[in-house]
Amino acid sequence: MDKVPKRDSIVDNLVNNPAYDLLGGYQLFLRRVTIPITLMLILLFSYSILSNFMNSQNSTFLAFGLTGLLLGPVLNFDRFMAQRLK
Repeated sequence: MDKVPKRDSIVDNLVNNPAYDLLGGYQLFLRRVTIPITLMLILLFSYSILSNFMNSQNSTFLAFGLTGLLLGPVLNFDRFMAQRLK
């Protein structure tokens, strides 16, 4: 008989993962809360700046585009901070 490896659920792998033990276990919560809030603040800030220079529809498209371009740097900054705290 072939031995089939036991498949843990995704939640068990996430909870038992030592990578998420930073900050006493709050790192996972902070990551899920701060990244969307940071992206929303970037979106609102860029929209408020761009709305002074162009009409509402163009500033909306450019604000979403700028926020999309800054998604990678925000995620990399989060990864950098996790490595630094480790």
